[in-house]
Amino acid sequence: MTLTNLAKAPFPYYGGKSKAAPAVWAALGDPSHYVEPFAGSLAVLLGRPALANRSYYSETVNDADGLLVNVWR
Repeated sequence: MTLTNLAKAPFPYYGGKSKAAPAVWAALGDPSHYVEPFAGSLAVLLGRPALANRSYYSETVNDADGLLVNVWR
């Protein structure tokens, strides 16, 4: 299994923000750097409407559970 072109997380996660993702992106617009402090299922990042419309963009993923971050790495 590869983790490319995911539309949603490959596992369920309690407290996921998948329903809030459209509202988050509507508020943020198209940032050049996005930081996800509570990764979990990574629903907000996976729900990004499109890649940044610029030559450079970055995304930072973090969580208190280091093993969970390693899954996404």
